[in-house]
Amino acid sequence: RTHKKAVVWTTEEEGALLDFLASHLSQAGNGNFKKAMWNAAAAHMAHNYPPGPDNGDKTAESCEQKFKALKKSYYAIANLKLVASGFAYNDEHGAMISLDNANLWDQYVKVMYQAHKDVKPFCNSRFPHFASIELLLPSHGQGWFI
Repeated sequence: RTHKKAVVWTTEEEGALLDFLASHLSQAGNGNFKKAMWNAAAAHMAHNYPPGPDNGDKTAESCEQKFKALKKSYYAIANLKLVASGFAYNDEHGAMISLDNANLWDQYVKVMYQAHKDVKPFCNSRFPHFASIELLLPSHGQGWFI
């Protein structure tokens, strides 16, 4: 019996997927990419980033799921950047949580877990794809939501 290999994405591969989507944004119909575009994205990824022995194929479905996950991170960071969150977010260093505000961060993530669970990885690390995803969203007049 064979098991499907897990699909592992590097930051570079995520960026390549977002660049591909941005270069084909005009082909998004009704605010969404069609199955054919996700197939093209998978073919692009396979050609430019062939899977290694410990990495599964980046299929159309995995490309679409990766984009959905990246958008969740984008929205978590966008919310964190709002003054209302009480935290300063820096695109280079993340939320810059120190001992002085670690308890507040824990409350933000844990007490309000449903609303803020996707922000947890960005305690002291940046989200490198913020600007790329922002360009794909409707607030820029040409993007889309899933």
